[in-house]
Amino acid sequence: MDDDPGFQRCDSGQLTFNEELTLDLDNGRTVNITRYEQYGQYTNYRPIYKALIPGGSSVKVYLYHADGSWRLGQDYITSTSAFGRVSDMALRAEFITGVWQLHYSDAWRHKDNLRLRCSGMH
Repeated sequence: MDDDPGFQRCDSGQLTFNEELTLDLDNGRTVNITRYEQYGQYTNYRPIYKALIPGGSSVKVYLYHADGSWRLGQDYITSTSAFGRVSDMALRAEFITGVWQLHYSDAWRHKDNLRLRCSGMH
């Protein structure tokens, strides 16, 4: 059986989305939330990742698993805070194969080509 070289465990603890994701803040500012680093905590036996936010912002964004979905939200304890989600039971975020949905303008929209990939050293 051939191994897929793009489907490997990410030992660096750093993940990046394959396209830029921007979060609109209440004060009219935006922050890039494309890069994530393992946070050191787990939910449902899965690691929690924290977005690497540019300096000067106090916003916290997490990538975490809850209720059968990987989610993007500002609080990994309250899954209702999510603005991104993908129904997937992968044990690690780099193995997600489902289709992401992002919440914009009061509606959930599919992002068919959105994927996480390992960044940093493998």
